[in-house]
Amino acid sequence: MTIWKAWGLWKEIMRKLLLLDADVIIDLHTLGLFGKIRKAYDIYLTRAVFEEAIYYKKGGKKIDINIKNATIIDDVDLESLRKVQREAKEARLGIDPGESTSIAYLIQTDEQITFCSCDKAAIKLISYMEFEQKSISLEKTLRNAGYHGKNLYPRHLEKTFKAAVKEGKTLRIQFKKFV
Repeated sequence: MTIWKAWGLWKEIMRKLLLLDADVIIDLHTLGLFGKIRKAYDIYLTRAVFEEAIYYKKGGKKIDINIKNATIIDDVDLESLRKVQREAKEARLGIDPGESTSIAYLIQTDEQITFCSCDKAAIKLISYMEFEQKSISLEKTLRNAGYHGKNLYPRHLEKTFKAAVKEGKTLRIQFKKFV
């Protein structure tokens, strides 16, 4: 086996697991960048996200999203989901079902998986719950995949992500009930 074949095999085995939120999937399709992510990561979606990310708009038309080769997570633990809902209520954050199930999956899994969202409330909650080390901005995700373009929305940027993480830490200081 040549060194290049061995390197390619190693890269394939060591691909990172990426748990995507619906807003990220929709934006990546709108920008034509979903393929970049799919080539660089093993994509995971909760069932709620899979059912939420059904189309995107381009040129005034609705275009169906057909995600192939993604792992769909159906077995989100009810207790983990309840914990997310309790923490969101405590932090006074509104979280949609896709984000709730994704964050709940982060709590229950032992896998080395990273959550990518550009929803400020979800990022704040992740920080509030002290899971920011298991999350990543869309900009950083794309850079890790080799994309360095400038056509991202402000909500995708690393600085926006870091600001939301900081706000989540502030909320933790303000509202966290230590028992």
